[in-house]
Amino acid sequence: MTSEEKKRERIVQEREAEKALMFEALWKRVAGGEHAAARGTLLHFTDPARLPSVLEALIRRADSEFAAGTPELKAGILRFLTFLALDFASFVPEWVLLKASRAAQVESLAAVALKAVESLAARDTSATATLLAQLREDAIARLKAEGLTDEARIAELADALCGKGLPTFVVAVAGEVRSSNLRTAAKAHLDGRLATEIGNDYATFLDYVVWMGGSAVTTNPVLIKMAWDIDPPYWNEKVDEVVASRLTKKKIAEVLSGSEAQLDLAIEDINNFVTIAVVEGNCRTLRPIFLTTEGKQGYVSLQVNPNAHDDGAKMVAAATLIYAELEKRLGGVPNVVIKVPSTAAGLYAAEKLTAEGIGVTVTLTFSLFQALPFARALQAGHALVSYIALMNGRLAFPVRDELKKNDVAGGVAAARWAGIEVARKAAARMYAPPAQGGLGVDKSKVKIMIASLRIYEDWIPDISELWGIPLITVFPNVRRAYDAHERPLDVKAVDKDISRADLEVLVNSELFRQAWWTPEDGAFGKPDRVLTLEPVDAEAVAAFAPVRETLVQFIGMYEEMSKMVKGRMVEIGGRTNG
Repeated sequence: MTSEEKKRERIVQEREAEKALMFEALWKRVAGGEHAAARGTLLHFTDPARLPSVLEALIRRADSEFAAGTPELKAGILRFLTFLALDFASFVPEWVLLKASRAAQVESLAAVALKAVESLAARDTSATATLLAQLREDAIARLKAEGLTDEARIAELADALCGKGLPTFVVAVAGEVRSSNLRTAAKAHLDGRLATEIGNDYATFLDYVVWMGGSAVTTNPVLIKMAWDIDPPYWNEKVDEVVASRLTKKKIAEVLSGSEAQLDLAIEDINNFVTIAVVEGNCRTLRPIFLTTEGKQGYVSLQVNPNAHDDGAKMVAAATLIYAELEKRLGGVPNVVIKVPSTAAGLYAAEKLTAEGIGVTVTLTFSLFQALPFARALQAGHALVSYIALMNGRLAFPVRDELKKNDVAGGVAAARWAGIEVARKAAARMYAPPAQGGLGVDKSKVKIMIASLRIYEDWIPDISELWGIPLITVFPNVRRAYDAHERPLDVKAVDKDISRADLEVLVNSELFRQAWWTPEDGAFGKPDRVLTLEPVDAEAVAAFAPVRETLVQFIGMYEEMSKMVKGRMVEIGGRTNG
């Protein structure tokens, strides 16, 4: 039995254990705050014929426990039922339940859950007010992440969602996700009409994207820092919990007064475990999809310290530690992939990790000279799934700036196609059979991921022109813009060709030529300086503008997060010494 087969066997065993879960164990999850696991068992692993009776029994138990429950338990039960009602009213039943039940039956279950929310909410206005306040804070943070800046407008929208009670909240959010263009795409994917799955390119709000049909998420220190900026109280509390779990009161004082190197190691450890804590939560949210698809979908992508970008051995050590920690916490095969940079050191790390069955996401990828060698390496590895993340916007903007600087007519408009053309060509070269000049890579094992999307007025080509690519991961502001109105879905857009006119404009950019050209293209579009992942080109690749600029930003934001972590350590130290 291969290592991949062993992993799939473990996944199937866990899924069968979920199907056999007894009612008392299910309720224990609800009462213990393991809401994602409880909801996942109900929607994904309960026999559809039994689900109405199980739901009714669960509601009766919730009603009984609610009467004498603590404020925390009451708020938890209300939150569980509220999110369960949204599960039933969202895309989630499409994975399993709607394959065995009529839509009317699922609507009936949604109504039962919603009625339970309404009943319990009326019995304790204090617990209801507490939950609504939390949901309002979450809504405000999400709206800010979606790009809204007018505080009055944000407050107005949050009040519309949360100001009229929990049933109104459920109906309003269900209406939002039901009308999403991404949900339409997710349905087409599940039906086999579209090859693309949807991911959340943000550290939080994963439930919201899952309700639309999302099945993947990117989580890393950079995205956590961005979320932290938007919602400081929430993240201060999260980081404080990690600091307290990693350092005693005495150790905090020692580290803060010790050497800089000692402090740096402590902060890096806390950064890792903050990321692990977020990743664990996201893994649990996506785990039902992971188990349902036998490890084909439902992954969380995370990044370790970007300062280790040129040290393959350090990346392997950090990734192995994180993977082992998540395996222990999750009690099974981790539905996680570890980010490595698209450099020679990253290639070394990817080969080592996938040889051990640990999936990776290859980040800082902008070109064919990066994507193709990694595709070969990942195909040869033993991970169930790995990703090659093409960061389209982070290529398009430098190409645009180069064309503008050189006064190339039509350069600004053509540059919008730069990442799209590289992605289309990468997909064609990776997935076509060798007889057709491709690598014959298995697209269910090595998935191109489109990231760093850009909005051009109302056009979002990194989505609309790349339907058919394995995964598109969407930042909240792009998601909001894409759902601003109904959009067509061209399920084979990735197979189209760029216009010759736009391509001839793009090849005036050395950056584009370096990203796009392969030896098979001959003289057309050949860059002045051909780049490879060979050691001789290591400095040139590091200086390649998209790589350099993105890495500088990642490291800078990681360092900012480290300063914020140090601030929390100082705050905790002050509290404990006061």
